Amino acid sequence: MSDFLQRFRPTGVPGAAAPTGVPADYAADQSTELDMVFSALADVRAACADMRATAEHHAGEIRERARVQAAAVASAARHTAEAERAQAAATAGREADEEERAVLRAAERAADDVRARAEVRMPAEVARIVAEVRGLAGGPS
Repeated sequence: MSDFLQRFRPTGVPGAAAPTGVPADYAADQSTELDMVFSALADVRAACADMRATAEHHAGEIRERARVQAAAVASAARHTAEAERAQAAATAGREADEEERAVLRAAERAADDVRARAEVRMPAEVARIVAEVRGLAGGPS
């Protein structure tokens, strides 16, 4: 039996003398073998196409939700930034007002000091100036 089957083994392309056998048609053999494999995979390919379409649909939904969420976050950030700027401006205004009041208090204290020194020095200076004017006028000093 094995001798009988050996006669049908594939052989090379026609050409030089070779042991007897059936000429090998590799292209036909491969396509025949692969046709069965590919036909068995047809359902898998269809399932993969369905999965891909579903995944693309879900990806589109996710992108849309992400776009909406990003827009909401950006809007909230703008609102928060405006509130922070307003708060910073108010804080800076309060600090400027406090600084202004401190400068005014310091100026008032400096003016009070000048007035106090003037009150202490004024009688002596007035007396000195009156004496000088009388001396220039030729009157009693």
